[in-house]
Amino acid sequence: MSTTLQLNVPARLAKHPAPALANFLARVIVKLQSSSIGRSLRMPAPAVPEATAQLLRLAESYEASQPSYAADLRAAASMAESDRA
Repeated sequence: MSTTLQLNVPARLAKHPAPALANFLARVIVKLQSSSIGRSLRMPAPAVPEATAQLLRLAESYEASQPSYAADLRAAASMAESDRA
């Protein structure tokens, strides 16, 4: 599946490009998010226990090659659990 997005940039963007471009892009993003494509791309965030379990599984997988990163992941999981309590 492919999606083509064609944008017709208004002439007023040439006069004051930064604020007008930011506004224009914000509108495009809102339209895209409200479209069926945007809705299909969004996924719900995992619940805290599920996210904590994912972090611990990642930590285990990185333990041999990157022990300090694994420790950081375990610390993040621990903080998530303590925030829940």
